[in-house]
Amino acid sequence: MDGTRHRESNRARMQRILGEDGYAQVFRSIDDAAGLPNAAYWSEEWFEMEQELIFRRSWVFAGARAELPEPGSMTPIEIAGTPIVLVHDRDGMIRGFQNVCRHRGMQLVTEPCKKATLTCPYHRWAYGLDGKLRSRPHFDGPNASGVIKGDGGEKLNLIPVRVEEFFGCLFVNVSGDADPLDVWMAPVLEQLNGYDLSAIRWAGKRDFQIEANWKLVYENYMEGYHVFALHPRLIDFAPMDVRWSGEWRGSTFVNGYRFPKMEEGRGVGLPHYPGISEEDSMKGQWFLTMPHFAVEVYPDQFTVLVAYPEAPDRCREELHVFVIGDEAATGDKYRKEREDLIQMWDDLNVEDISVLKGLQQGRRCFGYDGGRLSPHWEGPTLAYSRKIIEFMAESDNYTDE
Repeated sequence: MDGTRHRESNRARMQRILGEDGYAQVFRSIDDAAGLPNAAYWSEEWFEMEQELIFRRSWVFAGARAELPEPGSMTPIEIAGTPIVLVHDRDGMIRGFQNVCRHRGMQLVTEPCKKATLTCPYHRWAYGLDGKLRSRPHFDGPNASGVIKGDGGEKLNLIPVRVEEFFGCLFVNVSGDADPLDVWMAPVLEQLNGYDLSAIRWAGKRDFQIEANWKLVYENYMEGYHVFALHPRLIDFAPMDVRWSGEWRGSTFVNGYRFPKMEEGRGVGLPHYPGISEEDSMKGQWFLTMPHFAVEVYPDQFTVLVAYPEAPDRCREELHVFVIGDEAATGDKYRKEREDLIQMWDDLNVEDISVLKGLQQGRRCFGYDGGRLSPHWEGPTLAYSRKIIEFMAESDNYTDE
């Protein structure tokens, strides 16, 4: 021992966790490649790296603006292990803060609610909806009001978290240094040129607990190979011969097809985007923007699927359905069509969930090395594994060995 302190790069750390060959197999040509090794789905250390180097550094979907409908509405979320509270301020802005009192570290908000202030339940420190400390009673002695004149300052106000909005979808960037959201979402906007996204309105959501690693949700989402086996209604709507593998455009995966006919839940019964072309009215398109924002777009909807990692073998899913116009989203005229649409996506997602636990458990078999991939269907899936590695390797962070 010479007393020298060694530092391990993130790339070296990944190679250690996956093994040299396990790391290299992801970068071979698809005819000889394999997916990520089992450790990427079970290792606590790998999971912590993903949280720190992917989810803290990325734009992460944090819900619909419609879930915070009026000033004082607030809801707690957790992103990359960081408790956050989203707040609808009096000026109409949605603001984000680390969900912690600056006094003794008490969590401020534990469930969605509407309040005039964020008040700590421990010592009643009160913060405005703008995150500024307003009062800390008895702090300077018995019966002292503790009213703060002006601004509590950087050490007393709540710790801000970066929040931006994309057509009613809220995104949070915990690290604060991601590219602007419009840059992040540019490939989606380019692909959806001709769709008036300002017309979409939130219609509701469904929640799911998944006994599988979050990446398996998206590996399944991207490839169309499994559709004939798991989704009878979907394969009847759009058979295998109209499907293709899709492709990556920067950090966004793009796929779609022209479907032979419309049906309820995909083009029939609900209003379409205003001014949509006849060609686009017969298209289904879907996207995955790194790391987890998946969207399905049909002429009558904008449906979001996101998975939030909770443990190596567990994640939480949210399915958000947006439709076109206020009447479709909340009115009585389209109530049945709206409810049927949400239920259709629920049913489809449950079909996918039926295999996710088995995929997770299969990765406990030491003889499984990441599998063999279909060159026709699974090139983008392999690319997703590479992007996971490359995203983490790009960080300048190091960990002491």
